[in-house]
Amino acid sequence: MAPSIVIAGYYGFGNWGDEAALSVLIHALRTALPTAQCVVLSNDPPQTVRLHGIDAINRWNFFAIHRALARASGFILGPGSLLQDATSTRSLLYYLSLLRWAQRYQLPTYLIGQGIGPLRSRRSESWVAKTLQQARLVLVRDRISYEWALMHGARAVLGEDLALLYDLSPSPSPKVGGESPLPFREGERGVKSLGLSLRPGLSPENITVLCRALQRLAAEDFELVFLPFQADQDLAVLKELDLTPPVIEVHCPNDLLQAMQSVDVVLGMRLHSLVFSLMCGVPFCALSYDPKIESFLRRIEEVCEYPVQWWSASERLSESALVQQILELYAQRAELRERLYQARTTLQTAAQRSLDATMRMIASDLGV
Repeated sequence: MAPSIVIAGYYGFGNWGDEAALSVLIHALRTALPTAQCVVLSNDPPQTVRLHGIDAINRWNFFAIHRALARASGFILGPGSLLQDATSTRSLLYYLSLLRWAQRYQLPTYLIGQGIGPLRSRRSESWVAKTLQQARLVLVRDRISYEWALMHGARAVLGEDLALLYDLSPSPSPKVGGESPLPFREGERGVKSLGLSLRPGLSPENITVLCRALQRLAAEDFELVFLPFQADQDLAVLKELDLTPPVIEVHCPNDLLQAMQSVDVVLGMRLHSLVFSLMCGVPFCALSYDPKIESFLRRIEEVCEYPVQWWSASERLSESALVQQILELYAQRAELRERLYQARTTLQTAAQRSLDATMRMIASDLGV
């Protein structure tokens, strides 16, 4: 009988970075286990079916979830920052409950592309550690998560963010505001473009500083383009900034990658805006709201000596530093693009190697 795998994660919420990573995972499973039947737990099953061509059930339908687990051969907690209590303890308990249910059904459980933490309470740490100790494998995307998992007795493997392996497929150019074509690069249309990927979490003081910095850049002939990696959250930041830049209309991760190729510099707050910038060779600077941002930036510096500039979103920003850094990135974009391409090759190779090893393990466990 063909194996059946249940996949859970933060899917069906319109978070395009996580959807890109899920796409990579599904492709890897189809390659390694061509006869396997996979089902994704999704907040929006029709969207998941449309995006990935895979069966999906509602992540809140616990009867259907138990029924799927009872028939499954294995369980995967897919890519994302799922094992953390910074968002909420409720979210953490949801994913830990799924893992424990799967383990009670005596299913091999795999965590793939995970970022662990932040865990703000000892109770949360204890819950996560005990659950990971029962997992068949924990493939993490950063060294901090790897060291934490090893220290707490998990079978851990160090990998990279799976979104690095997302395949940019040819498609019609994405739209700005659903109407106008995407801006071309500076050499084609005579303008400089700055891609913005922002999320909620900036203080009122930093909103004011950022707004002034963006106004100064606009005066320097930068065209601002907003890249929503989760529109239902990110668009609220534009209201706070009281700015009306063109907004990319996004229906899949490919739209954002296409858009990213058409900007000259990125100011990113979302992790996957930085991942996508790297993939497209677009120089970037970052506003960090979570340790996962800093882990990714340190990894880039490690492999290519790319001079990443970032600021903590919880500390007061400097208007002049923001403006100066973006101007410098624009001036050095040709040289920096080559460094980013070098880093992309290194990280994609590492990501593919660890993912392939994980797929071989799953195939062996499930008798494929």
